[in-house]
Amino acid sequence: MRKEKVKNRAEKGQFSIIAALLISIILVTAVVVTYSNIRNNPLSGSPQVLAAIEEINFGLKQILEFSVGYYGSILQVTGNTTYAMEKTETYLRSGLVYISDIHPDWNPSFELTQLEFGINWFDTNSYSYGRLGVTYNLTGLGMTGMSYNVTSTLRVSVLESNNPNQAKINVTIDEEEPLLTLEEDNFKFYYYDHVASQWELVTSDSAPVVLSNGTYIIDFPPEINSTTAYSVQVVDHRGIMVTASSFTHYTYEFSWNQTLYQDLTYDTLTIEVLQNGTLRWLGKDLEFTTQTYPIPPIPVKAFRISINADPSNRSDLEAKQVPFQIEDWASDYRLPLGLASNASVFGSRNMLVFLVNHNVNNVTLWWNGSDKATQTPYAFNCVYFTGDDPEAHRLTNGILTLDISSTWSGFSITSTVGNSECTADFMRINDDPSNYGSSEAYWIHHGIVRDVIQQEAEWSGGANNSPNLYAYIVVTLPANATYYTYFLRFMFLDSIQSRSIDDLRGVRIEETVSKNKWTSSWSKIYTENGTQAGMPVISQDEGLFYNFSDSFENGWAHHWAEMVEDNHGFGIMFTTSDNYQLYRFDAIAGDKTGGLRMSESTGGGSQTVRIDLKLVDDSRASADFQNALDVTLKGAIVTFDGTDPIYPDTGGTTGLWVMVEHPPTVTLTVSR
Repeated sequence: MRKEKVKNRAEKGQFSIIAALLISIILVTAVVVTYSNIRNNPLSGSPQVLAAIEEINFGLKQILEFSVGYYGSILQVTGNTTYAMEKTETYLRSGLVYISDIHPDWNPSFELTQLEFGINWFDTNSYSYGRLGVTYNLTGLGMTGMSYNVTSTLRVSVLESNNPNQAKINVTIDEEEPLLTLEEDNFKFYYYDHVASQWELVTSDSAPVVLSNGTYIIDFPPEINSTTAYSVQVVDHRGIMVTASSFTHYTYEFSWNQTLYQDLTYDTLTIEVLQNGTLRWLGKDLEFTTQTYPIPPIPVKAFRISINADPSNRSDLEAKQVPFQIEDWASDYRLPLGLASNASVFGSRNMLVFLVNHNVNNVTLWWNGSDKATQTPYAFNCVYFTGDDPEAHRLTNGILTLDISSTWSGFSITSTVGNSECTADFMRINDDPSNYGSSEAYWIHHGIVRDVIQQEAEWSGGANNSPNLYAYIVVTLPANATYYTYFLRFMFLDSIQSRSIDDLRGVRIEETVSKNKWTSSWSKIYTENGTQAGMPVISQDEGLFYNFSDSFENGWAHHWAEMVEDNHGFGIMFTTSDNYQLYRFDAIAGDKTGGLRMSESTGGGSQTVRIDLKLVDDSRASADFQNALDVTLKGAIVTFDGTDPIYPDTGGTTGLWVMVEHPPTVTLTVSR
């Protein structure tokens, strides 16, 4: 084996000698041609001409190197390839002007014959490069038709390291020549600051060990604690930068309680992926069995989502792509701003949204790090929401239809599935419903996996006994679902005036049905009144379901309520975190005042059922306060027509309640 290696080295050495001889022949030929031009040139001072050519070529090479670095710098911030190319070309041309200004007596002129830049980042093998072709004249020296072609490249490969405290990184430049002159300041590792919600670049505390092939062994900075998932930016002495990663995709494995989920049809969960690595469903963080990792600052156009694919097989990932969308948000993900531009970088104001159900075993988030990559059609093609009509104030996912009304008498949504429907009225304070002088804002319609609208609540002359208040509503309609979500925000500002609230209703869901609409019996009202061994305790009582116990474990859970008859009807559901929010004013009022209020009335062959989400109930205690208070409520309003109810009245326990009571857990695998 050792003799074979020696032989290979000898052959490589012979090849290098032959290559060197060929290059020498080419150089000699070039020199002969150059001197022939000079000999026939009437100008004297031949050495000056050669020095001028060498100086011009050297200047062009430097301009290209600076331009490659400039191109990468713009893409690092914007992710906009077109913008980066335009600005870089302008920068390069200004460099040509600068060369001309240095030697006006040479009267140089330049024509670009080739200009190309490219990067492939956030891969285990990453690079940045630039190619420049120029034809130029030095008429002041009698030289015309000179041509020069040059390429500048920086390649960075993240190698597997046997030491968990060290990174192993190979760096080469043009013609794969090892780069041996870098120091610790040339390696900047990406560190996510969870407090500031942003990526930072940090350097090692010690100098790297450099091997002859351009491999660097460098200690991780104190902030980096994993060889499994890290990204490093390498900047060489020319200013060219490359960002390489030890991984190329994340795979989220979802674990479901199949006993509870197996018979469901519309158990679609809308998963929101935040930059800090959090996965959310209905505003609640999903539980991870492993460490989470933030999403790298990758261009939006680069991302792809695949379901139930082999993450090690790129062809399988390509074949099993599914729709998703990347959204812009403000105010800590509480104010929607629309779909993110594909010419931007994923950041702390973005969330990536996709859909799962109990048939999904794993979801792989991966990316194409090339600047030449185009956004996948799965991120912009509208498939589910082709019937949206904002002018008619209507959204539909093909299963559930929302008819939206914004008037001075209130903001309401009528949701319809088949023959079932209900109307939700939003926001009332002290018996004073909110007013709406303008229509709702359709931030995302004809969406990819969901629509998003927003409405700002107003009160003519101010809300009764509640000064200094700002409030708004955000509604999302997911694909493949029989529910829509609400996000309600009440922002009470500091007030020198007294504020007394004895009635604060987030939403009322109501419907009147005839006795024979579904069956010959009246519909039932079901409310979760605590849990036992993870299963709901069902109540058919009317009245306010408030925090009747000081201990959550003893049964003060009220995650959902519904009107149901033979699996037809409507209801509301929310997660544990918003169950807590429901009782937000209890401490202020000095008594238990928030809860779900159930009421129903019959007469004239019809039945009316109301479900009120009450933060302050006028049958309990009022809340008096003057300080600032920011209150949010999130949940889902469900309409079902022979489909999955929240909880069945036909026997068994199969229903959508499991989505808020038993959401899946997640295991994250980071792969190369």
